[in-house]
Amino acid sequence: KKIRVLMLMPILKSHRKMSPFLLKRKVFTESKPLLDELLEVQHFRAIYNIFVAVFCIFILRAVLVDFIDTGRDLRCRLLMKSYSFLRETVPPVLQSRSNDGKMHLPQFSTYLYFLFCPTLIYRENYPRTPRVRWRYVIKNFAKFLMSLFYGSMLFKCCSIPIFSNMNKQSLTFRSFVLIVFSATLFAFYWAILIWYTFFHCWLNAFAEMMCFADRTFYKDWWNATSTSAFLRSWNVVVHDWLYCYIYQDLLWVFKSKAQSVAVLFTFIVSGAFHEYIFMMSFGFFYPLLFIFCTTNLPPIFFTEILGMPSTNIILWIRILFGVALLFSMQSLEWYARIHCPVQKVRTRGTGLHKLWSLYTRLEALP
Repeated sequence: KKIRVLMLMPILKSHRKMSPFLLKRKVFTESKPLLDELLEVQHFRAIYNIFVAVFCIFILRAVLVDFIDTGRDLRCRLLMKSYSFLRETVPPVLQSRSNDGKMHLPQFSTYLYFLFCPTLIYRENYPRTPRVRWRYVIKNFAKFLMSLFYGSMLFKCCSIPIFSNMNKQSLTFRSFVLIVFSATLFAFYWAILIWYTFFHCWLNAFAEMMCFADRTFYKDWWNATSTSAFLRSWNVVVHDWLYCYIYQDLLWVFKSKAQSVAVLFTFIVSGAFHEYIFMMSFGFFYPLLFIFCTTNLPPIFFTEILGMPSTNIILWIRILFGVALLFSMQSLEWYARIHCPVQKVRTRGTGLHKLWSLYTRLEALP
């Protein structure tokens, strides 16, 4: 011990001779960020508000330019919500006015909540959760972003190499069949990814933020054995709107005597809405989805009215082939408009599409 003390004596003497500034140690204390303290002053707060206002101007500019250039917005969803709001509020208002002479109008807060909650059916009250689980919200938004990245990589690795080079070779019936069947797997993956991204991640995140307790956005459509069961379960949000405001209204008009007419008109309206969304997304009218929606009527007729058997395997075969055909023809039309321009063909006036112009290049079948 004496030896250690003797060895440390020079070090202790040197510490005594050092400047007191070199002997200071870091002391952690509770403190606020400097900018937060400055933002409590009104003048600095005004500068912060200016930057926020400029940010809002940039967002408004981006929205307006995108709307002017492409004309794409949320008019389909807002139209369905507005129709539901009018259908659910106008009759009670008129009835209350006729009874006591006073108009009982709905509250603006309920309408504002209805605009943002993930449903298309208006009600004065919805089942609500007691609190917002922000960890669950962040988790769903993270899954949403990861699914978008996964979908973009899947599209880049599988779709673009097949369809982007279609102008370099002649499109034959054989090559078209090979394209459709080769696109079956990744087209199905892409469709499942889109469904999972929107109906599970996006809608559940917004439902949690809005404390919306009814999370039945879809059912077990993968276990369906008929076309009607599949259509009722894969998109419950739109199905409820079509059932309440199209199908039931037609049954009320025709006094339940024309159920087939109501089903047919419901499918036509559904196909028109889905085709409108596709048209605004891709920028051209190509009524494949409308045709696919209306061609679901024969399977429903054969399975439910005539009683023909249907299994889950048959339904999955129809889903896989339908998704692959829709994805392939839509992609061919997209790249045909880029690589194979038609000489002065009035596509808007005649309804002629670029893909149909490629039929002049089809080789004769053996």
